Amino acid sequence: MQGGGSAYKFPGPGNLSTGKFIFPVRRGISRTAQWKQLFISRSAKSIFRSQWKRGHCVYSHSLSQSCATMSNLSPWAWAYGNEALSDVTIAFVPKGAAAAAKVSTRGRKRKAQEGVDDLQASNTIPGHRFLLATYSEYCNALFLRWAKGDEMVKLEYDDADDLAAAQACIKALYLQKLDVCDLLSEPRSAVPFLIKVIHWADMLQAPTCTELCIAGLADSFRPGSSEDINCMLMGLPDSVRFSPAFTKVQEVCQKWLQQTFSDVHEVITKDGLRKAFLQLCPQAVILWMKCDDLMGTENDVAFLVTRWHVGKQGKEATEKDLVALSRQLRVSQLSQSVRDCVLPELPWVREDYLLPVFATAFRRCGAAASKEITSLSISPSWSAPARVMKAREWFVWRVPVSAVTEMLEDVEEDCAEREHYSGEFYSDGATFRAYLELSSHRLNMKLYVYVLNESGHILDVSYCIKQSCPGRFGIDEDRVISEGLTLLDISSAIGGSVAGPTASLRTLLQEQLVDGHLVFKINVHPI
Repeated sequence: MQGGGSAYKFPGPGNLSTGKFIFPVRRGISRTAQWKQLFISRSAKSIFRSQWKRGHCVYSHSLSQSCATMSNLSPWAWAYGNEALSDVTIAFVPKGAAAAAKVSTRGRKRKAQEGVDDLQASNTIPGHRFLLATYSEYCNALFLRWAKGDEMVKLEYDDADDLAAAQACIKALYLQKLDVCDLLSEPRSAVPFLIKVIHWADMLQAPTCTELCIAGLADSFRPGSSEDINCMLMGLPDSVRFSPAFTKVQEVCQKWLQQTFSDVHEVITKDGLRKAFLQLCPQAVILWMKCDDLMGTENDVAFLVTRWHVGKQGKEATEKDLVALSRQLRVSQLSQSVRDCVLPELPWVREDYLLPVFATAFRRCGAAASKEITSLSISPSWSAPARVMKAREWFVWRVPVSAVTEMLEDVEEDCAEREHYSGEFYSDGATFRAYLELSSHRLNMKLYVYVLNESGHILDVSYCIKQSCPGRFGIDEDRVISEGLTLLDISSAIGGSVAGPTASLRTLLQEQLVDGHLVFKINVHPI
């Protein structure tokens, strides 16, 4: 503001301890008239004129007891909810009631309108044009064009949560900080509530409020579920998602993803973690793949993303999302059979035409393969180092002796082969199953392991199978066996004995039983 002396500033809360608002104004200076014209509403001018004393404009007001706690707030904190100097009323009106009022809808979606019914405007806040116009570009244009002479402006809300978010946004404009009490009063997580506040700040074009909410998301409030992550990454307005401040939100989300889904093998094998991962949006999965501290093999990562892709969230991924996912996969760390046979056929993998070129370049240049072929824009992640390795427990299969005897009895009846299958088990990027086969013509039993591959891909696997047997001094001992090796030869055990096969089997099995079970330990993985 031009004129003699320095620019005028409203006093802070320290001037309020006396119970009066004192605005020092020098008489006879042109900026006095300008100040009164700009900052004082028509209804307040008469009060100022009547209480003009000794060069000060004194306005008495009964202060709340919270003045002492406002020293760390904005100088405007005293004005929130305060009718002193209020020259406009902010009315929060349900959208349904606004439609019934049949008023003009020209302008913005939540533009100010005249003639708001008192019943509709049951939620109101005393407002101050100068403050609202200072912190909100929307309000600035509103008071200059659409509601220049209106004493009430209307903001339409959807539901109770939206109303609370709108009121918290207006409150943040006055306090210039988030009121934690508003967030803690929410029965649900604070994250969805903050997202709603950010949407209101974006609508009001109030960047300071937006920054406060983003700082709240990044510094004070942590996501508690996959839904919170999706809200933080996909629920924000575009103006926020494409701003530099969004980097803070991404960092918080990536940290949570790293902590929650760090062990890829556990995410695949544990139902609760797998269900939570499948609910992640594409942007969250991309951030997760960028984490360097994931524990597991790259086969695990490719397997989990494939499972995610066939789910609801994966089907909603755009082509751009799939390209980003493909470029975050560490192709060089995949098993050769997975890289050569499985990867090109995965439905979510893009830029697969580059895989043969990359394979050749990687054999020649190693980790520098991406830099050697700059013309093809191969992702640096394809040649990135391996993730954090972790030793895995072997799959333990306990076969009760009753299952074996039942197999033998069935063979005796119809002279056909019988199998007994294990449950599915996961290992290093593939799902396997083991089974015992009892042959009818020789009455011998063998153990086999095979990969469950719905797509029909052929995988080369490496495996080690151990069988636990009772040892000396009651300590079990493991012996290494081979797939397809004869475990029991019933025909030689029976010989010319008069006893039936079942009785002979029990005698033969007794030496291999551990707590009434045949116990096998299996370690298998693609190569």
